[in-house]
Amino acid sequence: MAHSFTFAVLSLMFFSTASAAPAGHQESCVDVQTSSLELNKIARNVSLEARKGLVTREEIQFSTLLVWMNSKDMCDPGTLKQESLPCFGKIIKVLDRYRSLVRRISEFERCSEFASQVVPVINKLHTDVTKCADSKGEWGAVDLAVGEVTIPEWEKPYLCHYILDRLFSFSIFTARVLSVGDPAHHTDGTTQKCM
Repeated sequence: MAHSFTFAVLSLMFFSTASAAPAGHQESCVDVQTSSLELNKIARNVSLEARKGLVTREEIQFSTLLVWMNSKDMCDPGTLKQESLPCFGKIIKVLDRYRSLVRRISEFERCSEFASQVVPVINKLHTDVTKCADSKGEWGAVDLAVGEVTIPEWEKPYLCHYILDRLFSFSIFTARVLSVGDPAHHTDGTTQKCM
């Protein structure tokens, strides 16, 4: 009886260890889980704080050159399981743009406090996602230049809020895609476990 119990325990340990064993590039993707959730938390807080004290205005049009996620970016669950690099590449490009814009609004007097909270977190997520994507292969790195435009003083608090609000929306998306680790290794049974 003791032998069958020992065999059962050893078998269980072997199979649980084997299913959690690193699969090459998977080790490089561990940090995206926590950094994507951290960006979401910070982005939400600064978006709400930046909104305080703003006088409601008519729809103000901003030309921020934001890069948007689209349905063709292949970030749906089915495609992510098969080939996650196109989605990771687009996430990195969008993060690049937000990093540039957050750096820019950090120079605004009423926005520097909020932007300073976001900068280290967005930089960490960018580093983590890039490391993960690099470990998987070529993902199409591209430099995106942001043109410098003079912003009227009255527009700066609204632009600050606009960018932080959009960043919060994007952080929700990235947290959903990345908070469970490498999407290519998600099991069908749960979104909380990766193989």
